[in-house]
Parts: sequence; C-alpha cells; structure tokens
Amino acid sequence: MRVLITGATGGLGGALARALKGQELFLSGRRAGPLLELSQATGGKPLPADLSDELEARALLEEVGPLDLLFHAVGVAGRHPVREVSREALEGMLAAHLLTAAFLLKHARFNKGARAVFFGAYPAYVRVPGFAAYAAAKGALEAYLEAARKELAREGVHLVLVRLPAVATGLWTPLGGPPKGALSPEEAAGRVLEGVLRDPPPQVLEV
Repeated sequence: MRVLITGATGGLGGALARALKGQELFLSGRRAGPLLELSQATGGKPLPADLSDELEARALLEEVGPLDLLFHAVGVAGRHPVREVSREALEGMLAAHLLTAAFLLKHARFNKGARAVFFGAYPAYVRVPGFAAYAAAKGALEAYLEAARKELAREGVHLVLVRLPAVATGLWTPLGGPPKGALSPEEAAGRVLEGVLRDPPPQVLEV
C-alpha cells in the first residue's frame, strides 16, 4: 500500500506512520530533523515541504506518485479572542487547515479505490470563546471536503473526514497542555486506521 502522511512530525502523524510501518511510506513535514528520525524508525521516505506553498505541494505530490492512502495530519491551534485576533493569525489558520488540504487534492494522483483522510473537529469542542479562528478554519475544511467528495468520487477516490476528541499532541502546548482524558496519539491512530480501512470506508468517521 502506497501511503503519504503529511504533518508526519506531529503527534498524530507520527503515530500513524509508526502504525503503518512496513507499507510504502512517504512522510512529509516542515521540520527536517524530526522527519529524518521518524523515517529511520519507520522505513518511510522523508520529504520536507511547506504545503501552504502550492509549488512545494505540487513538487511533493509529483515525487510521490499515485497513492492508495493519504493522511492530511497538518494543522495548528491557538487561542485568538475576536477583539484581538490578527490578520496574520486568521490567514495562518486558513492556510494550515484549508489551503494545505486544497493543494493536496488539486495535485495528488490516486489509484482507484484510494482513501484521502482529513481531520475536522466536533463543533461543540471548538466553537467556544477564543477559538473562532480555529473553528472557522475547521469548518471551511469540512465544507470544502463535502463538495470535493462528489467530484473525486467519479475518479474512484474516497474522501474521509475524521472527527476526533482531544488528542494529547503538541498542538495543546500553547494552551497549557491537553485536557484530562485526551486520547494518546497511538490510541487515536489505531481508531482512525480501523475506521478508514473499512470497506467501504465511511464519509465521516467520528471517533
């Protein structure tokens, strides 16, 4: 199985890579050092890239070739009150969650029956004070995927939206750490793989 994991140096992306060790793995992230370490541990090929840059995204996907499984584990989180949020923060949220996904789907090539997996959010968890920018970026991603799913279905590609509860990854560091009861990255990765590898895969997987 030919697999690309973007955001591979994050907690969830790394856990997915380790769970898929033995597959033909391509690992992408912006931090070259941790990416190399992960590739050595999993046998994956490290491909550093900033996927918010369309030229880098296209070059990455041209090198990878046709995929059976794609995981978009890219994202950022942060608290930005409405009265204080900067344009830079808003654009950064949209770039990390929406633009990276759009560029992947624009330039990726898929084998028939392939699955492309993206991570949304339970609305009740993110539509809270301080997280309007994050919630908007996740909402935009989910809307984009809903429409894109109908287009790519004609090519035999399945788009899967995964909604996870809190996962204990580095995304929580700026917020003081993960909440009590958060899933470990390994537990989250196991649940995701169990769901998305079903036949047929779900359109929306709520873990």
